[in-house]
Amino acid sequence: MAKLSRDKDATTLHPRESLLVTGVLGAVNAEVVLPCDGSATVALDLRGTFSMTVEVSGTVDGTNWELIPVRRLNAAAIGYVSSVVGTTSGVWVGKCSQYQKVRARVTAYTSGSATATLVANTAPLDDSLQGMVTTTLATATGAAGAAVTLTIASPGAGLRVYLTYITIARFATALMTAAATPVIVTTTNLPGTLAFSIPANAEAQGATFVIREDFAYPLAASAQAAATTIVCPVTTNAIWRVTAGYYVAP
Repeated sequence: MAKLSRDKDATTLHPRESLLVTGVLGAVNAEVVLPCDGSATVALDLRGTFSMTVEVSGTVDGTNWELIPVRRLNAAAIGYVSSVVGTTSGVWVGKCSQYQKVRARVTAYTSGSATATLVANTAPLDDSLQGMVTTTLATATGAAGAAVTLTIASPGAGLRVYLTYITIARFATALMTAAATPVIVTTTNLPGTLAFSIPANAEAQGATFVIREDFAYPLAASAQAAATTIVCPVTTNAIWRVTAGYYVAP
């Protein structure tokens, strides 16, 4: 997509096409760097036979570099990653509007080499499905009378988990007697240390109590690059099952 850039000598505006640079990555710290001032989206294309980790990052001042999370195009997995890891060729895209330069740099190297091409232009990255679809599910089930913790692992640097729903089910394996206070299900890395009050009423064997939270707008984890947990405490004669739907994004 063409964009307008200023000719510093003539002080006039003229169209400029997508910006592009190509290089070979074949060692730790090998990199390709692309000036991207005025661009909105950056794409990284990797081709060849290789085994390495490549990080895409950007700089505002030309000295300090910040990670740019990217997502792969035309792949089974949907979502952002903090770096490209492995042996598979492909194309990854991310946002770069705040940077004057972007780079693809090898942070871990095993073998081979990759031809790396960076392209930047003014086309905005289409993230319309982010927040509208659940790409990943996690579930945990315990034994009778045992605590259960559902742990969503850290998504990596520059990324956080966004929860679309939570379901907590309690199954009575035997007669459950009433109590004066509710059972509290706690969480970590969620805003306000989110907690759920589960009724402590009498239940017959085989009874199931279910609580479900559907978030009209996805609930963002409090911290990036951190695990998120939902913790069901030890409860006599109860089997817990916890399920969470989520996606990963910056």
